[in-house]
Amino acid sequence: MIKHITLVAAVLGSFLSNSQISTAFLDINNAEARVTDGGVFFNDAANSFHGYEIPNGAGTTAFYSMGFWFAGIDANGQLKLSAQRYMNLADQFQGPLTTDGTAQADATGAWLTSLFPMSQSEIDQHLANYANAGYVPSFNIANWPAHGDIALGFDYYLAPFVDVNGDGNYDPMAGDYPCIRGDQAIFVIMNDKGDVHESGGDPIGIEMHYMFYQYTGIPEIENTTFINLKLINRGTQTLNDFKVSTFLDGDVGYYGDDYFGSDVNRNMMLFYNGDNLDETAGGSVGYGQAPPAVGIVSLANDYESIGIVDAQNMAPQYWSNMNARDASDMPWQDPITLSPTNYMFPGDPGNVSEMNSEVALVNPPGDRRGVATINLGTLVPFAEHTFDYAVIYHRDNVDNVDNASGLRGVADIVQDYFDTTFVGDCVADNTVSVDEILQADFSLFPNPSKGKFTISLANDFSNAHVEIHDISGRVVYNQSELTSKETHIQLNQPSGVYLLHLIFDGKRTTKRIILE
Repeated sequence: MIKHITLVAAVLGSFLSNSQISTAFLDINNAEARVTDGGVFFNDAANSFHGYEIPNGAGTTAFYSMGFWFAGIDANGQLKLSAQRYMNLADQFQGPLTTDGTAQADATGAWLTSLFPMSQSEIDQHLANYANAGYVPSFNIANWPAHGDIALGFDYYLAPFVDVNGDGNYDPMAGDYPCIRGDQAIFVIMNDKGDVHESGGDPIGIEMHYMFYQYTGIPEIENTTFINLKLINRGTQTLNDFKVSTFLDGDVGYYGDDYFGSDVNRNMMLFYNGDNLDETAGGSVGYGQAPPAVGIVSLANDYESIGIVDAQNMAPQYWSNMNARDASDMPWQDPITLSPTNYMFPGDPGNVSEMNSEVALVNPPGDRRGVATINLGTLVPFAEHTFDYAVIYHRDNVDNVDNASGLRGVADIVQDYFDTTFVGDCVADNTVSVDEILQADFSLFPNPSKGKFTISLANDFSNAHVEIHDISGRVVYNQSELTSKETHIQLNQPSGVYLLHLIFDGKRTTKRIILE
């Protein structure tokens, strides 16, 4: 039963230059996750309060905020950085960027909202009724941001959708529908060029597509929220040592008595109570006896470092924390060996032989904020990268230490579910079988181009043919019977976005091409 699926718009007078921030909730399972398009997640900025309630409806919360940090070094040795922890210190903004290399944000007001909720039940209802006379699709179906306005320079393809008839255009009345993960999802489009960075970091020119999603009815992941991030470099600069970090302000109930940990092998950052009683204090409802442990797992990329954040709102300090260094740019130190480390407190709190945990070191509990970093290496112009995460929870009512130790088993279960169950983006059931052509290694280059394209196939399909349509659907190129594994095409048309259809034996696959 979906309790919150519509958007809630809140004008935050003191945040983001009086921008209107939209909010939606994932709450189809045992967690209620507040998602906004203000650059910070799991946070109720209007009330300066936590935004991740678990168990759902209990009034207890596990996180105060979450954000993603992006940074790298340009060819001149200059730091480019977009890093945000809280809503009043904005580095990330609503909407997409232009695709022409200038990476400009929307200036027309068209992207005052860039947050789009969707549920599988809503999709199922649409599929059951779209062909009926008088059918009107729901607001969420009708307003799914499948396409950007190419007249304003945005990518024609933004939010993923299932293209039932393969024409390249999102048309719900033709049976097309949003492509989501899970049983409930929220899609968010952000960028880092919409305004001046409060961190003082120089903008990068990146566009971020987030999909937060949950499943219901699966006990093993009933306490889990998944996140998919697609990162697109819309600019022309190459950045070296490019890093993507996850920031978490982890308040397990009362914020003042927490511990922090990392798990190198599981790519996990975790938070748990420093004692066995989490009291109600500081405006937060406590978990009481045997408080839970919570964390985040990188499901598809290794974390290079995991540690406690001490950066204030200054770009060099963010960069230091992203490189396993403290705000004064000194390396993080292992408290046992006193040598530099990339992973703070990696010991299992429940294993007395592993001394490097906050439990074993008998550290004073307190407020903990963490950052976990993935190193991409080089970010080239127009590159796209994807990342997957899971926010997890464990409570078995033994004690706080056992819950922290047991979170490792939860991470294993969630990782296994992701590895064995997740099948990638949607493909329309009745779209002609694209898999067979995709297996033929269909590639197209260069793209974008000035008009000359090459189609390359690993196998010879002598009876295949090509059609190219403009975005209105008009056929602007048609070539039958490809005679070799490589076919050269000269497209003499105005600059813009076109759809190339490769058709073979009644089957079709489509690629977007850009004519400069």
